[in-house]
Amino acid sequence: MTWKAAVGAFFLAAGLAVAGAPAKKAPPAAKEESTKRLRQPDYLSELARQLLRQRMARHGKDMTRLVQAVVLLEKDVAKELAQAIASEPRITRPTPGASDELNSALPEQFFVRQDELRERAKAMAQAAASGSDDALAARLGDLTRTCVGCHSAYLEARDAKAAAP
Repeated sequence: MTWKAAVGAFFLAAGLAVAGAPAKKAPPAAKEESTKRLRQPDYLSELARQLLRQRMARHGKDMTRLVQAVVLLEKDVAKELAQAIASEPRITRPTPGASDELNSALPEQFFVRQDELRERAKAMAQAAASGSDDALAARLGDLTRTCVGCHSAYLEARDAKAAAP
């Protein structure tokens, strides 16, 4: 069975299950889900957290729209969103000896993942342009892994700095 057939069967089964199930009231937490955020690390100042929060909110919206575009096979939309992610200005690595509040406070892995995000977003745009559904899905997985890795580096740095003597 091809993956398209498997996805189609899944949605058909899900649709039939929903259609046959009694109507349920949406859980109260459903609205809260859309406003969930990654916890804030203590090692960053409020200003640094605010700047990152704005940037990550944009990334979150872009990724939500990108997942939807990929699942719905809207390749032109996926390509446009991936190109926008790839071309977003990056936070520069701190220069040696500088004490810039945001740049020097972030862990090195943040910058590694930021560079990886750019490269994987470019690959995502190429996959969307290629027309290959399998490539598109694979590149979305790669891009998502980068997001998770960056979030992990962001939060683990807090734990590492807290444990440092």
